[in-house]
Amino acid sequence: MSDPSQGVRAGLQGRVNNNLDILLKRFESIIQLASVLPPLPPIPPGPPPRVLLISNQRTQVDGKDRTVTAAEAYQIKCHASSMIRAAEDLLALTRSLKEAWMFGQLGSELGVVDETTDHNAKEVGEALQKLATEEVGGLDL
Repeated sequence: MSDPSQGVRAGLQGRVNNNLDILLKRFESIIQLASVLPPLPPIPPGPPPRVLLISNQRTQVDGKDRTVTAAEAYQIKCHASSMIRAAEDLLALTRSLKEAWMFGQLGSELGVVDETTDHNAKEVGEALQKLATEEVGGLDL
């Protein structure tokens, strides 16, 4: 028989791996898109070049046309939003794992039951209950 907790572990591990892959691939894509080409050569001194030549040179940023630069900026924005979604999914996963661990759902799923932890939790609860019902700082509440 297969252990049901193995499926849970595999699913969680798959989610983590998928999100990490997304983060790495999108970051690599952003780095590739953000690579800077050498700057344009300066305009030589002398009589001003024709207006068409000036406008062609000045519509380029880092050796790229403005439309290419705008398209790359949009791609970077899309990659960044994908990275944000993956990071948020990882945060949601860690939060659900913490909640499951705190409320004892995680230990029972994985087949791990710690008797001393249960005993210590009961002692802490009783101590807190006792403190809540006693007098506080000499004041009767």
